[in-house]
Amino acid sequence: MTAAVPDAVHPAESDAAHVVYVEDLLADLQLERAGLPGCDPVPAARRARQAAGELAELGLSRFVAELLGETAPVPAPAAVLDLEADEDGRRASYGIWCAEARELTGEVWRWLTERRRSAGELPWWCGESALPLPNDSVRRLAEVTAPVRDLSEIAAAWARPAGLRGSATAEYNWRWLLLGKGVLGPSEGVRGGVPGEGPLPRLNELITLLVGQARRRGLLPPAHQVKVLRRPNTPSMVMPVRLPGSSLLSLPTAVTPVTVQYLQHELAHLAEHALRPADAPLVERWTFDPLRSEGWALLLEHLAGSTAFLARLGIDEETAAVLARFYAEEERFSRGLMAADLALDTDLAGCRTSAEALEAASAVAAATGLEWAPELLLLRQTRVLYWRSYLAGYAWRDTVRAELDSRFGNSHGHSHGGDGWADRDEAWALLRSALARTGPAGSAAGFLDALRLPEPTPPHAPAHTTRP
Repeated sequence: MTAAVPDAVHPAESDAAHVVYVEDLLADLQLERAGLPGCDPVPAARRARQAAGELAELGLSRFVAELLGETAPVPAPAAVLDLEADEDGRRASYGIWCAEARELTGEVWRWLTERRRSAGELPWWCGESALPLPNDSVRRLAEVTAPVRDLSEIAAAWARPAGLRGSATAEYNWRWLLLGKGVLGPSEGVRGGVPGEGPLPRLNELITLLVGQARRRGLLPPAHQVKVLRRPNTPSMVMPVRLPGSSLLSLPTAVTPVTVQYLQHELAHLAEHALRPADAPLVERWTFDPLRSEGWALLLEHLAGSTAFLARLGIDEETAAVLARFYAEEERFSRGLMAADLALDTDLAGCRTSAEALEAASAVAAATGLEWAPELLLLRQTRVLYWRSYLAGYAWRDTVRAELDSRFGNSHGHSHGGDGWADRDEAWALLRSALARTGPAGSAAGFLDALRLPEPTPPHAPAHTTRP
């Protein structure tokens, strides 16, 4: 006969079982969202409906609703931009995209208007987050500003080695330019006359090298599993599957100059997932401050602009110098685009119709010097929280760099601004400690507080295999 379980113990065990069940559910929802089979044969959507009570109790109802596609859909073109085609192919692909964006203009305007109408006391873009944002981060995101700059000179400089015809700043080319196509000259992708043997590492090699660096710094514990998805013409992204156990890393199939930066950026997000304490409350493990997340990713991405960093990837000195210069230009270009987004966000507050919104977008686009269709700029407004997180994240990143330089010195004199702290094990130990914080301490402000605490003295992070 089985002994009775004391009442004082049973609720805790029951709660733990519910948490494990919900975490399994979240994992399968993420896998199914990525087009992969879940671990349970019962569809995750059906299990989510059955677990509605547990999800509500844990504060995850809205998050799960977004994974299931049950929240109001964000207007987006169905077509995929073909960034690997020749210039004529890009014209045709971008033409389809522009046509879809024009058809979506009314829907985009209604979506934006409804978000502004129902925002309440918080900025309207806070509604893009499925979980509450820290008050201090909301303030920083709301206050971030940047001037709209003429970006045509950078775009023209990128266009020359790419051999683009016609206007170098034409809207159908700007994404191509932003990816760094042609930045290494017309021989890009060919080394010694052998197609495919270019100056950049192949994707498999690049993943192995960068993941290996992250593991040696203790950013990816050996138990954290990473599944890599490769999809053509898709943005790089990370999806947490089980925190802190596993993640999905989605990458485009082609390797371009920005792939090095983008992969570093996503590895930062991987680290933020992997270093969450396993015993933290489930909702805290799944809650991320967008300012801290993007600022931290920009910090790690910034290291890729060092010629010494690029040399460790086997990139020759001349190519490394070209890449470092391009990365600095790419940051200015990207920040300029995001500044245009913020300017339009401000201008849209005074618009009453979609026609007025397109006029405002046209004026902002003209200030950038790029031949940018206003409907495409308006479409970007659906991601203003993301752009604000980046722009505020750059400033937050620079504050973190200053803290690290002050604490650990900058005697190594690295290029691209100097990041001597990156060679110090103590600096990485401090960053790991800051990343492991959850709850209020896991905010952007809490991260900075952690950097100012007395220096930790844990053992050095062990070296691990480089298999992701």
